[in-house]
Amino acid sequence: LDKDIVINKNYHFSKNKKLIIKEGTNIDILNDSLITSEGSILFEGTEKNPITIKSSDGKGSLILSHNKYIINFVKFENLSYPKDKSKILHGGLNVINSDLEIINSEVKSSNGEDGINIVSSMSLIQNLKASNIKSDAIDIDFGKLKFDNIYCENILNDCLDVSGSYVEGENLVANKVLDKGLSFGENSIGTISKTSFKNNKLGVAVKDGSKLELIDSQLIDNDFDIAVFNKKKEYEGSTLKLNIVNNLDQLNI
Repeated sequence: LDKDIVINKNYHFSKNKKLIIKEGTNIDILNDSLITSEGSILFEGTEKNPITIKSSDGKGSLILSHNKYIINFVKFENLSYPKDKSKILHGGLNVINSDLEIINSEVKSSNGEDGINIVSSMSLIQNLKASNIKSDAIDIDFGKLKFDNIYCENILNDCLDVSGSYVEGENLVANKVLDKGLSFGENSIGTISKTSFKNNKLGVAVKDGSKLELIDSQLIDNDFDIAVFNKKKEYEGSTLKLNIVNNLDQLNI
């Protein structure tokens, strides 16, 4: 591929193919255009020459489905959400029924409901920063997530929103989030160590039958630190286990 690519209409990459996007590539998705792929894609950015996927007019998005995707040193900027009425998806980057790795990457200035929406997938995230997101930063629905180092700042809704999923991770930081640093719901199960929730409306919410263990947590200057509740009647009780908290006697619950 060329280093500078402008997408002005919907583009589909077929299954049974493999695409390698080299370091330093810049992709600009315009005019509500949508990139969809059922073929495997390897994004080979580097620290010195990352890949940039953006939408100059704030109206582009991606759907990656039913394959393996490795995203390394990629910056997603100013993306929106798919305008395809046949698909109810809300992210600038949407990944469905896939094996996904996101490494050393960033999502910022998202205009969709989710910066990244991952559905029914096996996901590995290492070193992901999300900033200036207009709604949720990272949304995980009905899959498995393993992560190390997710950092969120200036998020207008949730940093990490988990539904019906299994999660194992460490190093989750949420700062200046206007709703929840971590929303853990719909029978999700997980263990997360080394978390920091600071200056958020709510640090952690565990709800609707979910079971979460937090190990070594910092909860600082949130309006509320912890909430455990059921919102939907069809689910049983939720459980939050706290193991090592910086200020256990001062929590706002």
